[in-house]
Amino acid sequence: MNINKLLTIAGMAVISIFSFSCTKQNMPENIPMKQVLQRSDEYYANLRAYKKSKHQIFFGWFGGTGGAGNPNSSGVLDQIPDSVDIVSLWGGYPIPGSYNAAVLQKTRELKGTKFVWCMFGSGVANLMAKNFPNVPLPESIDLVAKSMADTISKHGLDGFDLDYEPAYGDRSIFGDSGGSFATNDPETQRLFKALSQYLGPMSGTGKLLIIDGQFDVGIVPYVDYLMQQAYGASSPSLLQGRLRDFGGGVLPPEKFVPCEDFETKWDTGGVNFADPLLGTIPSLIGFARWQPTQGRKGGIGAYHAEYEYPHNPDYKFIRQAIQIMNPAVR
Repeated sequence: MNINKLLTIAGMAVISIFSFSCTKQNMPENIPMKQVLQRSDEYYANLRAYKKSKHQIFFGWFGGTGGAGNPNSSGVLDQIPDSVDIVSLWGGYPIPGSYNAAVLQKTRELKGTKFVWCMFGSGVANLMAKNFPNVPLPESIDLVAKSMADTISKHGLDGFDLDYEPAYGDRSIFGDSGGSFATNDPETQRLFKALSQYLGPMSGTGKLLIIDGQFDVGIVPYVDYLMQQAYGASSPSLLQGRLRDFGGGVLPPEKFVPCEDFETKWDTGGVNFADPLLGTIPSLIGFARWQPTQGRKGGIGAYHAEYEYPHNPDYKFIRQAIQIMNPAVR
């Protein structure tokens, strides 16, 4: 594969031809669908090859994904930039058989974008209580992991993202003995060990196993990434501290993905970030430029990435950040 073409793909994004408007809450609204720009087979082949290559990824929690959608209107799933690697379905899986479900699968197949199911630890605990109420706890964790893997397979998804926040109120059976930056929770460790048979780097399936928010030092071998909610981090030293504290001193840098909050800071690309060379820049751009002292990071991400669509060009800061991490060679 021509490396120049692969690197060019990294910087390329969908040329936007959709219109977009926001409510006061900056939530996306559907508008009439316009003609979609057609790309060549070679373009998509190069894009898929880029997604499979070793590079710093872009990850986003995207809201507004759970509806049926409409072929005559442009929704969130129609607007995701080509160069986004992983979409966490913060808005839920589309209604099966709907237009949105078809768009999701087409995007997976044509562009190599990965879509993962997202759930809080309390959500997993609720599944256990509902489906395995009379089973001893260790066995019920194993059973719910198999059930979750089956659901992921059924809906044609690419993995699972656990939103793990025991110190911030989500103190279910997962995290109830933790709450520190890098917890040591036996139930959480059992869940990830069980999931690792079907998802993550130890499974051999190619499916992703992700944890976001906080971390547990006992699950390092089982996860592909920690998507760390580094919201408002304003300097390289603060990002380095996030890796140290949340990674517990054991997380490899290539599994560390700091993420900014675009629910509140999409219009400015984050907070002011003190870059040692460029001075004050938007934090998402600072995240992209930063590298841990231990080696290259896994990538960066954004919460409610879809909020940035209204920029002109659309997804302005996300596209810039991807280009910084994976510059195109022209």
